[in-house]
Amino acid sequence: PFGSVLDAPVRSGGITVHPAGGGSLFGAPGAAVRVREAPWRLVGAASFAVGVRVRMRAIGAGGAVDRVIAHWIFPSAWPLCAGVGGALEVVAHGADVRALLAMPARVREGIVGSLLARGATFQFVAERLLGDLSAGLGPEMSARLRGVARVEPAPIAGPDVRGRAAELRASLGLAGGEKLAVCVGRLVASKRIELAIAAAGAGVAADGGVRLAADGGVRLAVVGEGPERARLAAAARAGGVRVVWLGALERDAALAWIAAADVLVHPSASEGAPTVVREARALGTPVAACASGDVARWAARDAGIVVAEPSAEGIARAMRRALSIPRG
Repeated sequence: PFGSVLDAPVRSGGITVHPAGGGSLFGAPGAAVRVREAPWRLVGAASFAVGVRVRMRAIGAGGAVDRVIAHWIFPSAWPLCAGVGGALEVVAHGADVRALLAMPARVREGIVGSLLARGATFQFVAERLLGDLSAGLGPEMSARLRGVARVEPAPIAGPDVRGRAAELRASLGLAGGEKLAVCVGRLVASKRIELAIAAAGAGVAADGGVRLAADGGVRLAVVGEGPERARLAAAARAGGVRVVWLGALERDAALAWIAAADVLVHPSASEGAPTVVREARALGTPVAACASGDVARWAARDAGIVVAEPSAEGIARAMRRALSIPRG
């Protein structure tokens, strides 16, 4: 709900969207990157905060709010929704937990404590996130948090993209055993796309390391955009790695590329419950992923997920194992 706080609410399909400002700050490839590019965009945070409070007061006038679902503990649940009536459910996604853990302990406990005092319940999209935040609180508050918290990944659903996936594979002209690997994510440092690029061009090491190229080669398709694009493209050229740069795509198009792939590669360093991994498995695509968030927990019960060491050779090994897994 960005745009101007002066814009009128828009009603569509039974849902009313209330613009609340902050348009200069929010958007691809993320607020943090946008601020680094142009620090003046922080002004958007103030306009957004004021806009949310104005809108929430108007919506809640006369006790009209029965339930508030705030995605992100900070800043959505606190402070933006702190004064709104109705039952409060807080959904923690990952970046909010990391932000809280970076704060002084007293500030962190003050925020969580105020939400608990308000009677909030919590949904964490990953067990790892609940564990990390609990460990960053005192024993009493940790117990209180766990008493009103549950772990439940955000639901996913998508269209049937099998026909489009077949078309995409045909358009690439893969031949001679060449495999298609796909990475999906913002092109920022924490996603570590350079490891996937290096893995796709991995050579034979003196100790018998893998060489995916020896098995017919790997074509790497990258879905996403961001400030690392030029650096990553240069690395791919230097390594002689065949990369298809797809840019930012609508979700249905991204899902079609995931379905078309022989393996999804997810080398990200910081995640909670990475949606793209769950989407790949729902589409039957094997995954080679670093153990961020709940990935290792999922891999323990899903043989289609191979956990990779965070290095080019480690990811190459995981890709090779994943490529041997039957789809489905």
